[in-house]
Parts: sequence; C-alpha cells; structure tokens
Amino acid sequence: MSKIIKNLILVLVLVVISSCSKVLEEEPKSLLTAKYLESPSGVLSALYSCYSDLRYFYGGESAMSMTCAGTDEFQRGPDGSQGLNMYSNSELLTNGQVGTTWNWGYIAINTANAVIKFAPTSGMSAADAKYAVAQAKFLRALWYFNMVQLYGDLVLNLQFIDAPTTEAVRTPAAQIYEAIIKDLEEAKPDVPSRPPQQGRVWAGSVHYLLAKVYLTRAAHPTAKKATDYQSAYDNAMVLINNAGTYGLALHKDFADVHKPRNEGSPEIIFTAERNKDNTFNDLDPNVSGNKNNRSSFFFRPNYSAIVKGLIRDIPNGRPWHRIRPTNYLLEVVFQDRTDDTRYDKTFQTVWLVNDEANAEKPGFKNGDTAVWLPGYETFRNAKALRIFPPSQYWGNPSSAGLSMYPSMRKYDDIDRPTIADASVRPFVIWRFAETYLIAAEAAMYLNNPTQARSLINVIRARAGYLSTRSDGMNAMAVKRLTESTPSLTDKDAGINFILEERSRELCGEYMRWFDLARTRLSNGTPLLMSRIRTLTPDIPCKSTIQDHHILRPIPQSQIDLTTNKISQNPGY
Repeated sequence: MSKIIKNLILVLVLVVISSCSKVLEEEPKSLLTAKYLESPSGVLSALYSCYSDLRYFYGGESAMSMTCAGTDEFQRGPDGSQGLNMYSNSELLTNGQVGTTWNWGYIAINTANAVIKFAPTSGMSAADAKYAVAQAKFLRALWYFNMVQLYGDLVLNLQFIDAPTTEAVRTPAAQIYEAIIKDLEEAKPDVPSRPPQQGRVWAGSVHYLLAKVYLTRAAHPTAKKATDYQSAYDNAMVLINNAGTYGLALHKDFADVHKPRNEGSPEIIFTAERNKDNTFNDLDPNVSGNKNNRSSFFFRPNYSAIVKGLIRDIPNGRPWHRIRPTNYLLEVVFQDRTDDTRYDKTFQTVWLVNDEANAEKPGFKNGDTAVWLPGYETFRNAKALRIFPPSQYWGNPSSAGLSMYPSMRKYDDIDRPTIADASVRPFVIWRFAETYLIAAEAAMYLNNPTQARSLINVIRARAGYLSTRSDGMNAMAVKRLTESTPSLTDKDAGINFILEERSRELCGEYMRWFDLARTRLSNGTPLLMSRIRTLTPDIPCKSTIQDHHILRPIPQSQIDLTTNKISQNPGY
C-alpha cells in the first residue's frame, strides 16, 4: 500500500517501545522484530503499543480540532485553525491535522493485527491469549470507528501486513461497520467484568462502544440496519441495569466528575492512560510530542495578558486559546445557571490575583479577584481588576481583541511539573453518564419517549445538585429541571434537545463533531448542517460549511503515493 502502509511495516518491524508504567505493567523494549512478536513478551509489547497509540488521538490537538472545532459548541480562538473552524476547502486539504487520524490509525490498526495474529501461537496461556486478542480487536474497532466517521469509506486491513505495497482500495462504510461490530462482538466473551488495571479493555468498555457504534450506524444513509437502535439500547441498558456488577455509578455532584486525580472513579468507563513518568507519557524532548496530553491548553483564554497582577501559573494553566465557546453554547445551551449547575462546574469565570506586587490597582492582594466574567451584560458591582461581560469576549463586537472568554476546565491539571509541561492526567474517553444519553436517544427512536425522558432525567437530576444548597432547595431544582424535559414525542425536536443535553453534559469531550455528523432530521438532513446553519446566535461557520463537509478529506499524501489512485471524498 502507500506510504501509510510502508509506515505500518516500519513501525511493526522496528517499533520503538518507550512506554513503561505501573498502570499497565509495560516492559520497555527497544525493538519489536518479527521474531520477537512470536513470543509472549513480544505480543505484550505490541499490545501495550496499541494502548500507547490511543495517546495520538485522546488529548492531542489534531483530534481536538477534528472533534470540537467548527461545531455548535466551539469556534476559533485567537490561535485556532481557520480551516477546521471555518471549513475552508483549500485549508482542509493542506492542514496536517486533518490527516493525522488516518495516518496514526493505520499504524495502530496494523499493530493490533500483529497481536491478533501472533498471540494464539506465542506460547501464552490460552486465557491470556484470548484476552490479548480481545483487547486488540477492541482497539482496532475503536480506531476504525473514529476513522469511518471522519473519512467514510476506508481501506479495510484485518490481516497483519508485513510486506509493503503501493495499492489501496477503499471499502464501503457499510462493510467497515460490519467489521467493527464483528470485532466487538467477538471480544465481548473474552474480557473481564471489571478492568484488571485502569485503562484496560473490559466488559463495560465493550458494551459502551457497541452501543455507540449501533447508535451511529442507525442513522447512516448506506450502512444502517433496522435493528440498530434496539442493539444500541440493549448494550447501553446492560450497563445501566447491571451497574453494580460492573462497578459503575454516577457521582452525586457533577463537579466531581472531572476533578484531577478522579479518573479512576466509578463513573469512568475508559481512559487513555498517562502519569507522572515522562517516559510513559512520551515527553522526551527529542521526539515529536504527538502523544502528549495538551487538552488543558486548548480551551483557555490568554488570561495572563489581560491585567497586571495576574500571571501564568500551574492551576490556571497554559493558554493556547485554540478554540472558545460559541455564543450559542454559552447563551442558549447553558442559559439556565440556577437550577442546572453544570455551567459553573464546566467553565472557569474567575481568575485571582497571584502577583500582588505588580497589581495595576492599589489595594489588591493575592487571592482577590483579578478577572471576573459575570456571564451577563448587567451585573452587580464587584471588586475586581477587570470585569468582562459577554459582549467583550474575544470575537464579539466589544472585545477590543482581548483573548478572554469562559475557560473550559474539564482538563485542568494541578500535577504538571511546570507551567509549560503537557498534562500528566489520564484522558477520560468515555463515562457512565453518556450511557444514559445513548440509551435515551435509542429509546426515542424506538418509539418509547417515556423511557427516553426517564433516562435523560437521571442526568438532569444530577445536574440540579449543588453542595452549598439545602436538601429542600436541591429537591426543588431537580423537580424544575426534570419537569422541563420535553416529551420527546416529536423526534426532530427531541434529537435537538438531546444534542443540547449532550452539550451540557459532555461539551469539549472530543465527540461533538461526531455527534452532529451522525444525527439526522427526519428528512435526512445531518444536524451538522442543520444546526450550524440555523442556530441563534450564529455559529461563525454558518456561511462556509457545505454539505460535503459531512466527511473530512482523505490525506493527499495517501492519494499521491497510491499507484491505483485511491479516490478522494466528494467536494474536495
């Protein structure tokens, strides 16, 4: 195959294994040779490399840009990608971030293929070999799932490739989905009911991913099957109805879900592991850093450039200001900030003085308010060095070019060694709360709106809890929230409400573009186009997004280096 497959061979024959962790008990090896892959230690090294490859996607800038930018949740920040946020065809074709998931995905897939091929005959015990194969099939399915959503028809490789070729043929998306589901169904009986170590594949992650795959395929124009919504519902409900068996539970307080050091809580289904070991985290300054977790950087305004008396520090994070919340997300989705507590638990809106010696106004000490974003144009007086109402957020008419807006705080990391360092937190890929939303969406399309509404209200009830309120006040907030959930009998109105609820619960969690691309109105219009073109306040890319942007372009390097001229996606 093309350069991509040549890279696969190079990686599998000479894979550099630099991962070493107490979490996954990885044994470092400098080289993975074909002979070494025939041994138990070789298979395990390849398997750990499969897990390590998740770090290419989860926590990285390319994946953030591909899944968060240019949606109804986030728009371009001062240093964000114009092409990905505004759907510029010419820039999408040349933007290196667009092709990284394709390139890295095939490397990871062929590594998984090696585990599947060699594990059964490597000398491992039968049980260990079965679990190794199950993990590899799950990880292969995950990569193909992300890729088929982004690029559509893919090159389907289910065998370990050990000889380069310059030919490639794209397989229809319907067959890709069949392969994904087959991998997951085959993995299901050979995984444990609890993860043996944090970050390992287990029954919860398999059922979750099956539910998400079936839900996604259910609305696909060429791949869908009549049973998909039922299959999505059934797999989600296995986890909900057997939460105790699987050790799953929702936090009482949404504020606890994303707290640093809470990545192993009962709400978490699957993570891409990282820790304080720089070797494990691929933080070697001599390598590219593509596996670094920089998720805490992308959503932050440049707070330290706003006023004197506020400087960069570890708690406030490193501000790369790649994307900022849309006015629609802030003003409409998070309009309720009284009963629904998720706005204040999702966004940082207050920065405190941490450099009192240089404060630009007298009388301000460390710990006083440096910057406050009240969230409304009309606000009470407060002692602060600077107050920004929404009209002054970056990109709005009165912003004066200042990089300030609510900062999404889900990826805050208090354990980074220095201000400039990437995050050492595991990246939370999926959590139990979303399972309720998956089941609810499937139930609605199965003509059971009452059940769908009940499932959504589990999540909305949690959103009504605030630790500083009395039990009675919390009860009233929950009552108002759950009673305001619509009936979901109108499916078009229902899916729009579910998407809003997904934003309130899941915004910024590397899945919004997938959500908008997979969902459709009853007339077949993707919500990616419908919402971006019609929502108020406007999404900046409403005038530039086109119908063919439902898929990303195939990397031009793949097309150029394939002798049989693999096809490009329409419109590019």
